[in-house]
Amino acid sequence: MTGMVRHVSEWEWVDLAKHIGGSLTKLLVTKESCGAKNIDFFISSYAPKAYAAMHSHDVAEEVFYFLEGEGIFMMGEVKHRIGKGSVVYVPPKTEHGIFNTGFENLVFVVTATPPEPLWHEAYQPNFPPPKPGDPAM
Repeated sequence: MTGMVRHVSEWEWVDLAKHIGGSLTKLLVTKESCGAKNIDFFISSYAPKAYAAMHSHDVAEEVFYFLEGEGIFMMGEVKHRIGKGSVVYVPPKTEHGIFNTGFENLVFVVTATPPEPLWHEAYQPNFPPPKPGDPAM
């Protein structure tokens, strides 16, 4: 396996299942983009009112780091106010959802391990993401 150096503009924004109302994601580090076997890393931008419906992952752990905006992160029945600088850890089998309640985009990065197969199955690119060995743009 080789490493990867890319610019975020090389990936398109995609809609993922259960992400609603202008919730867009770029799947940056995945098995498809660089051969990563044990981790997914992506960036998301949710427009005002956009959200990811409550859901859980059987095996994957997730870490969220919020770069811009503000909103509500639901974990179980508990609401947590989030914004720039917030960090959230979600263990497997934990119901959670993200809601942009602010006036600007809610932008955050997410790491998941192990990778979530449903993200990969639902991803239908309009143009192919960078592949290992492709020259950088």
